[in-house]
Amino acid sequence: MIESTPDVQKEMLTKVVSSLLGNGTHSEAELREVVDRFRPVAAPVLDDDEVEAVVKDLTQRLLIDVDLGVAVTSKDFVSWLPSRKAEINWERWQTYKQWSLNGGRAPKVVDKMDQLTDEILDLVGDPTAGGTWGRRGLVIGDVQSGKTATYLGLFNKAADAGYRLIIVLAGSTESLRQQTQARLDEGFIGRDSRQFKSKTGVAASPTRHIGIGLLNQTVANAQGMTTVMQDFKRSSQMATNITVDAHTAAPYVFVVKKNKSVLKALQDWLAQQAKSQGKLEIPVLLLDDESDYASVNTREEESPTAINAAIRGILGKFSRSSYLAFTATPFANIFIDHDNDNDLFPRDFVYGLEAPTNYVGAERVFGTIDAVDTQYAMDISDAGAYFPPSHKSWLDVGGLPESLRSATRVFLLGNALRDLRGDKGGRSMLINVSRFKAVQRQVFELVEDYSVEVRNAIELHSKPFAAGRPNATLSEMETTFEDVYSESGATWPRVLEALPAAVADIRVELHNSDRDLQLIEHEITWERPPRMIAVGGDVLSRGLTLDGLMVSYFYRRVGAFDTLMQMARWFGYRDGYEDLCRIWIDEEIASDYRFVDDAVKELRDDLAVMKNQRLTPSDFGLAIKKHPGALLVTARNKMRSATTHRKSVSLAGRRIESTKLACSVDVLRTNSSAFEALLESLSALPTPEYEHRRKYNWWSEVSKVEVAGFLEVFRADQSDPIWLEDYLSRFVKGSQSPALQTWDVVLVNGAKKPQNRRNLGGTEYWLPERSVLLTGTGHVLVSGSSSRLAGSGDVASLLTTEQQDLAERAYRARRPEESIKALPETAFYAALNRPAMFIYPLQVKSSRADTFQDKKTEDQAAELEIAFRTIPGVAVKIAIPGDPADVNNRSGDVEYVINTVAQQNWLSELVEDVDVD
Repeated sequence: MIESTPDVQKEMLTKVVSSLLGNGTHSEAELREVVDRFRPVAAPVLDDDEVEAVVKDLTQRLLIDVDLGVAVTSKDFVSWLPSRKAEINWERWQTYKQWSLNGGRAPKVVDKMDQLTDEILDLVGDPTAGGTWGRRGLVIGDVQSGKTATYLGLFNKAADAGYRLIIVLAGSTESLRQQTQARLDEGFIGRDSRQFKSKTGVAASPTRHIGIGLLNQTVANAQGMTTVMQDFKRSSQMATNITVDAHTAAPYVFVVKKNKSVLKALQDWLAQQAKSQGKLEIPVLLLDDESDYASVNTREEESPTAINAAIRGILGKFSRSSYLAFTATPFANIFIDHDNDNDLFPRDFVYGLEAPTNYVGAERVFGTIDAVDTQYAMDISDAGAYFPPSHKSWLDVGGLPESLRSATRVFLLGNALRDLRGDKGGRSMLINVSRFKAVQRQVFELVEDYSVEVRNAIELHSKPFAAGRPNATLSEMETTFEDVYSESGATWPRVLEALPAAVADIRVELHNSDRDLQLIEHEITWERPPRMIAVGGDVLSRGLTLDGLMVSYFYRRVGAFDTLMQMARWFGYRDGYEDLCRIWIDEEIASDYRFVDDAVKELRDDLAVMKNQRLTPSDFGLAIKKHPGALLVTARNKMRSATTHRKSVSLAGRRIESTKLACSVDVLRTNSSAFEALLESLSALPTPEYEHRRKYNWWSEVSKVEVAGFLEVFRADQSDPIWLEDYLSRFVKGSQSPALQTWDVVLVNGAKKPQNRRNLGGTEYWLPERSVLLTGTGHVLVSGSSSRLAGSGDVASLLTTEQQDLAERAYRARRPEESIKALPETAFYAALNRPAMFIYPLQVKSSRADTFQDKKTEDQAAELEIAFRTIPGVAVKIAIPGDPADVNNRSGDVEYVINTVAQQNWLSELVEDVDVD
């Protein structure tokens, strides 16, 4: 008999339709036809609105797809899985697959996960292969994109294939380790360790089945050596009754922190197990989650960092081992010595995962550097007055900025809207405004007070307010609804009616290193409320998944690529409520996210090219090392050093723009004078035989001496490491490659308005108009939040139509597996006849931040606003011909010397403090 509750029947109808239409592509008409056919049987009590909600959910779910990844492998890789696949009993994998489908994963996504985990397992190595071997690999995925689900699928397949010991390095915090352990309990172990506390000398063996264990108790036999509440501790070494058996049918599983004492305890326990054998014969798969953090050795090989040495030591206890690093930001790999076989360099393979089409990443949230999208971004300009970017741990937070109060109201409203949509999932809000625990606590208390105030008003006055009685707090709520959610599909009266129940259980929680230490000391779990406002800093924002994250309030200054990207907890999956998500973030930081996302995409693009060129992980490692973004990662790891550091990067085929003007009137005048001097010199040179397609002034075959002379004087904002001091000038002047001896120089024109017309040395031109943003931290962003000088067509404009067509065909031919819509600007770099420099003498329209970090910065901004009325803001774009994936081409290499002053300028937030979380 069919159960009568609507929720049960919604689920049943969804499962029936998904099973019938899950594979292949279907139209919405076909979907509705199947829903109508099975509705009387599977969901007879649902009304039309409830059935429409099922149709909407299924439409989103069944349209989700994902591309397979891209791998580069070592020259000696030999595939093993295809020949063994038929003989392996895939019981674990099949159970996990069914569990994933039951949990609502899109069938096409699960099918693709089946394929890509086959590919990764093949790369990881055959656990039944004899001899002594150790493989090293790297998997690159997006932040919050479902990497855990992927490696859980891999673990189940690995156990089916013969891996009998699995170690997961789950970040450096206890809360993240607990989160990872809970997911392994569900998706691999099949038993709940949350309520189980092991006794000294006894390994964890909880009996309550969960996850895959509910579907198939046969596969729920893994020996969990850690629990949700307990990491692997020194006391666990006394578990003498546990002996690692190479022939066991049940795999051993460890989920541990990247903590030197924990890893030392595990290493010693394994050494004790291997005492009589020399090395353990059981095949081990060690997965290093967030591998860019702590695992990479940043010291000399003779004295590696503690975590790096511990990981090597653990792997060294096994005769057969496979180390698999997972990360979304592979830049830290520049520190791994690929010539050292003992280190963790992914010498055997690098695999780039693709995110499903429903993934909400940097591009969906912020747009791209070519097409800025601000639909989710909210104004946070008033935050600087309350949380100055350079504040210290003793900051007195006098109150909440209106932007944070507004963000809190939006979160409360979002809960009501999701209730009205029948969404029963978790909801959370993230607040991250300081790295200092003392400041975080003040913010927590203020937000808690304000949350209670608003919730009390909703509880006590919503009905009288609906009847016409005034209430200031609810009037603010109504105004916020009209400003933010007026197009949500709901009306204010319905939202007001739903608010009391929606917000009643919302709790504000503080989570930082103090809370994390409590979890360890008292062996308790962080029980996150289903509806939560989470206040914290780096502990909260790196690695942790906040269920149903809708609202983020982020006001931080972090320069390093990987650190910045990992703080982006708002990336992930937002099916059914993506339109309700909002993020309060500074325009400058949003611009940085676009830049970082573009840099990671460049590396993924390099990976695809390298695969087709049959290059190796060492080549990819070199590409990372030579990427311009490597400068910031280098600086991060040299912060505590008093010495300078040399770093060579390649500019060939990379986008180089001065998207930040120096915040100095003196530099503004100097750059303008350098531009005028260059233009006087160029005016005497002939122009190309054919006219520039955009009617720009264009000089070809300009001596590198002329270009170097201009760049020697020109200064951009020194927070952009590429434009640091005069390194580009030295590169141009000292280049030996015949292809870099002469340049194209293009003077970019703007609209032909009389007020923008200029004539210098007989050269007529028009100033391009651009808005700039004078930020509270003393930076001048060109084109405001977009931080672009121009569109992507500038470089292509130097090529003939035939050259452009050839470049496009060549670009697509080298990436046959990709679906490419719009070509990036860099697709045309390799086709350039010579290097090019584009000069933008900008007619500036400035806007300024509401608050500044100090009086000096505010005075500089005021002086610049006046100077921009008469002095153009000169900006530059440089294009060096070449292919970034051609790591053997040294002609585009520039050597920088990174000094401590530059490091402090880029990465001031990363300096240690005793109160940092």
